[in-house]
Amino acid sequence: MKFASITLFVLIVCIAFSACEDDVIDALPSRYVYYTDVGYEVQRYDVTLKKIEQPGISDVHAITSVAQNGIVLFEKSTAAEARLWGLCEDGSIIPVPMPVAESPSEDYIYGGAHPSLSAEGHHAAWPVYRRPTGSSDSTAWVQILCKFDCGAWDMAQVDISTFLESEFQNSGFSPDLVVVRDLQISGDGSRVVFSVAVTDLQAAGMRNVQHLLMVWENNDVRLLQGKESAIDILTFNPGCTVLYYASGGDYFSIDCAAGITSPFDLKTDRRDIITPHSFSHGSGEYVSSVVDGEIIVLTRLSDGSRTVVLPNMRELTIVYPEINYGTLGDWASVSPDGQWVVFPWLGDEESHLFLISRDGSDIRRIATGSFPVPAVVSDEIPL
Repeated sequence: MKFASITLFVLIVCIAFSACEDDVIDALPSRYVYYTDVGYEVQRYDVTLKKIEQPGISDVHAITSVAQNGIVLFEKSTAAEARLWGLCEDGSIIPVPMPVAESPSEDYIYGGAHPSLSAEGHHAAWPVYRRPTGSSDSTAWVQILCKFDCGAWDMAQVDISTFLESEFQNSGFSPDLVVVRDLQISGDGSRVVFSVAVTDLQAAGMRNVQHLLMVWENNDVRLLQGKESAIDILTFNPGCTVLYYASGGDYFSIDCAAGITSPFDLKTDRRDIITPHSFSHGSGEYVSSVVDGEIIVLTRLSDGSRTVVLPNMRELTIVYPEINYGTLGDWASVSPDGQWVVFPWLGDEESHLFLISRDGSDIRRIATGSFPVPAVVSDEIPL
């Protein structure tokens, strides 16, 4: 098995790309919606000023949630060498260092899960592979997790492949391929929870795959859970003491410290829209759609209480009468504080990108076209 794709992550501080002419307006905090158009070019909608800006970032295939300090991570696909960059508000670009190989015979490339950014924006985590320089044989690659402290400008690493080789020693299972599928980092950056697919390449092309949920904290790695099916990490509270994940069509919560797992009833008839972007850390809710026809609902994780944001299609057609058909797309994203939701509406001839406040009083069509990457909404960014 070979992995040919290389990704590029862009770390961007999104406080001020351009100054406003009105000093009073410029002093107001803003919310932003980040999305990509059909050409995977990033667009930024200023919710306060009601205008679209072009940051000039292209070929973006994934966007993280926006941190409290306004930082957001973009994942770029590129055929060139991959690097992690920081774009500051004054326009300067700062390279965030990749791990440095100890020998010219080895190098590092990005690979595995999308990056994760802490809620405060001071820490990030992402996977890389260490490999023989230029090697395309992924069985010779070593999966590494990196954690970066933006304030101290310090990087920590942990070798996941070697850890799993030790764990499976004398078990009859050989971790020939190790892939970090999902990861999330806690608010203070102290804990990274991640899911891994581990493959034993057997004779005659047979494969035995195990799926693991793991945690990295205090310089230690430990196993939390094993599953036969892939594990998709959904969300956790800011301290990452309780984590929610999906596996085999079912949903679970797990105590990250004790490792105790419990089934979780996800109250929605549109499980396809349940992604990490559909959860709000601040309000403890997730975006759902329910069987009685309500399109956008915020449902509380703790007790299942519901806030109906968009009750039916009529609320759209009142403001935009030219829309006479459609359905909710395959994702919906909520701001970290739970105050705004952005979602695609698939019409009969074209798609629309809508933004709506949690009380439904302000619905806006930001753009029309195609929106292949789930958009994100920030909280108000302090100036």
